[in-house]
Amino acid sequence: MENLNVYKDLIKRMLTMVDAGVTDSAPAAYRQPSSVYTDPALFAREKATIFKDEPQLVCFSSDLPEKGSYFTFDDLDVPVLLTRDNDGKVHAFLNACTHRAARLKEGCGKTASLSCPYHNWGFDLKGKLRAVWEEKSFGAIDKSLYDLVRLPVEEKYGMIFAGMHPDVKVSVDEILGHMAPVFERWDLGATRFVDQHEWKLKTNWKLALDTFCEGYHFLALHKNTLGGISIGNTSAFDTFGPEGRNHRLAFPNESIKRLKEIPEAEWGMDIFNDFQLVHFIYPNISLLVSPVSIEFFKLYPGENPGEHRTVFRSYVRSTNDEKGWDGNDPQAHFEFICKVVDEEDYWVSANVMKNLNAGMINFSTFGANEPALQNMHKAFLRGIGTTPEEAPLGKVGAVASC
Repeated sequence: MENLNVYKDLIKRMLTMVDAGVTDSAPAAYRQPSSVYTDPALFAREKATIFKDEPQLVCFSSDLPEKGSYFTFDDLDVPVLLTRDNDGKVHAFLNACTHRAARLKEGCGKTASLSCPYHNWGFDLKGKLRAVWEEKSFGAIDKSLYDLVRLPVEEKYGMIFAGMHPDVKVSVDEILGHMAPVFERWDLGATRFVDQHEWKLKTNWKLALDTFCEGYHFLALHKNTLGGISIGNTSAFDTFGPEGRNHRLAFPNESIKRLKEIPEAEWGMDIFNDFQLVHFIYPNISLLVSPVSIEFFKLYPGENPGEHRTVFRSYVRSTNDEKGWDGNDPQAHFEFICKVVDEEDYWVSANVMKNLNAGMINFSTFGANEPALQNMHKAFLRGIGTTPEEAPLGKVGAVASC
């Protein structure tokens, strides 16, 4: 578990903000064309670059818990098969037999080898072709030419990142930058999967992601759920990774005020009940991390700019099969998160998309109190090789070119 001293310093930052009634901020508000959510050409470039050329956080080590485990990933139209071989090493392949491209595995599970359901060709867990069924009648081939198509993959700190084509560079340490030791101590692989939920929503993937990256909306949108727990419009903001494109937001809860009356030397594990940690990992991951549970959100573009898909997987750090570290029911917690996202965050996101589709709202503005959104959207634009001219604040005009 992460060293408490790191979070003691973070808590002191948040207590200072709460006392002063301020939040971590950007130098000024930032206004950009709302076409970043609706433009088909820009959307196509995002799919071709941000998602195909960048490493993707596919799953945690606990999703491949033992030798012989496999896990399939299909969220980006590239069928990926992960295996853990008998030496404990993780591999990533195109989930396709090299004979006639039949799919090898579905879902996740455990297997001693990989057998094609179409013609029974057999591969080992390292992707080597070992057997051609009825080889005598099939004809002699050089088996070394028919190993599975290998994809880049790296497992570190309990996370498994993979590339969607063979030329993607995958370096977990480079992705996490100076935050790597923090993730190492969190050990995301030492978790147990609870449940999964998927949304297919008529809203842009970035518009859905926006709801995870600021606390300005807490007291309005979440007034009947999180509003009484979290202090709205207050967060500690830190960046990490290449060009600072990833970020961590720490949102203080109302209960954090109690720590002003408790000597710092007496702060213990219960301090994690006094704030919430949300990590954004470029380009599409939101991780809510605590000693109790991990909420793992993956957001993907749909067929057009106004559609997207979210995959939410919940994990728990458990001391037994029934309860989490804090004694709460992991399944009930999972269902609560689903309800809040569905009925509040994604409800408003879909409504915003409808209004943007009307074509009369030309700009979106991110306040100085929303530094994570500013940082994230600028990173997206850099990722596709574009930086639109910032629209002058307070003025109305034509949409700047993207």
